[in-house]
Amino acid sequence: MSQVLDGSNHSLQNPADFQDEFSYKPVPPTAVVGLALGLFSFIALFGIIGLAIAVIGIFVSLISLWSIKRSAGELGGKMVATSGVALSTFFLVSGIAYQSFVYANEVPEGFHRLNFSSDISAKGFVTKDGVQGVNPDVLKLDQQNIFLKGYMYPTGNTQNLKSFILVKDNGQCCFGGQPDVKDMILVEMQGDKRADFYAGLVSVAGEFLAEAPTTAGELRPVYQIKGTHFERARTSY
Repeated sequence: MSQVLDGSNHSLQNPADFQDEFSYKPVPPTAVVGLALGLFSFIALFGIIGLAIAVIGIFVSLISLWSIKRSAGELGGKMVATSGVALSTFFLVSGIAYQSFVYANEVPEGFHRLNFSSDISAKGFVTKDGVQGVNPDVLKLDQQNIFLKGYMYPTGNTQNLKSFILVKDNGQCCFGGQPDVKDMILVEMQGDKRADFYAGLVSVAGEFLAEAPTTAGELRPVYQIKGTHFERARTSY
């Protein structure tokens, strides 16, 4: 009888081991935050902000894993932190790949990409013999087919626009009053092409024309685009 009892005792777990197996281990808050960032980083597919969130998610989750490892078993949540790293990494890589693809294919065939700020606005005007003229670098673009992004200056009309003013940033279109003459372009949609007002970043493609600055007046841009393509910008850069 004693032998039977002794055998059964050997088959039972040590009470301390049983308690350790089912005892609650606190999860670092950073592990939960990292997982939330990993889930939210799906927006990396749609913009730079999402890529930044994914990077932060990876960083926070790695800190969690480091804390859990150093706790010598006092902290739990390893699976939560690992999931945060995996999700953030997946969306970071996917977001970069997708946005790179869209960026490489958003320019219509036969047009070349320009940056409104650096390629046009920042060039300013030049004065020669007391006469102000278009910067030679910008003048080289005259009658070329270009593609660029900007913001629509609100004028009250919002639908089926034949023409509109394109400005280089949303501070000028929404909060900065009337933009500087070098910071806006008159877009004239060609044929039956029309545009609807959009408060965010838009893409425009067409033939670029550079006039003399003396023609500028109130909301009368120096530059013009004969627009053949218009859409909400697919990327923010």
